[in-house]
Amino acid sequence: MTTEPSTSQSERCVVVVNSCDAYADVWPLFFAAFKDRWPHCPFPLVVNTESLDAAAPGLRVSSHVMAPHERSSPWGARLLSTLKDQSSEYVLMLFDDFVLEEPVDGEAIDRCLGWMDADPSISVFYLSHVPGAARPQSTYPGFEAIPRLTNYRLNSAPALWRRQHLIELTREDDNPWIWELFGTSRTFLHRGRYFCARPGQETVYRYNYTMGGAIYRGKWVPQVAGPLIERYGLGIDMRVRGITGERGAPRTLSEKLRMLAQGFRASGLLAPVIVWLLLLTKLRARKGQA
Repeated sequence: MTTEPSTSQSERCVVVVNSCDAYADVWPLFFAAFKDRWPHCPFPLVVNTESLDAAAPGLRVSSHVMAPHERSSPWGARLLSTLKDQSSEYVLMLFDDFVLEEPVDGEAIDRCLGWMDADPSISVFYLSHVPGAARPQSTYPGFEAIPRLTNYRLNSAPALWRRQHLIELTREDDNPWIWELFGTSRTFLHRGRYFCARPGQETVYRYNYTMGGAIYRGKWVPQVAGPLIERYGLGIDMRVRGITGERGAPRTLSEKLRMLAQGFRASGLLAPVIVWLLLLTKLRARKGQA
């Protein structure tokens, strides 16, 4: 028999699924896996999208949609609207292509929420590892502290966020790429503390992290999505959205320049610090391969 979560428990945290109308074809796979791998999730799910209503039998799912005249609003504006509309202290931040492949460790999520209750300075527990230089040991088993000057200190990995802190780190004109790449600079002066899963201990919310999820640059990743679509008998024709080829294709020069210009608008005087950290990361990677 399924036990219904208490009102206080369900109001403590909400699962925010970041998406958009154009990705509605991904929702059936996301929800099928979510229901299978976390059937007794105690928290409601809210889909951040423009206008479509999301539904999934057996799950408490609702959509946060913008007013009709605001359907073209930037991603950042939609995320802020979604976050501000919630009453919970915390949000479990997900993207629609983070399709679960293993059962969720609900007890670990409860522990993280308990630690955040006890220490209001904690902004986030990333449930995946965030690569970076030497990290201080953490008093929280399975997690480590993220140093202040670290690339992607703000990122889209599955994470338990203090909702107000996430609001403080998001701007209306953000898109997901600028938000995590250059928006990271906002964390350098932010009051919060940031933690991520230690390498090899990314066991709380397990999806295909190494492949980046079921979608890459708008197309299905067949190695990830194919077996799951078959597992849940969804009959999704991946050719409609398209199938990605080799990952990691370099961006064009014009794309890089456009992202750089957006980054300077997002980071202001801290933008050079982000560029320096990116170059430093690449130099370390090359040195490690030598």
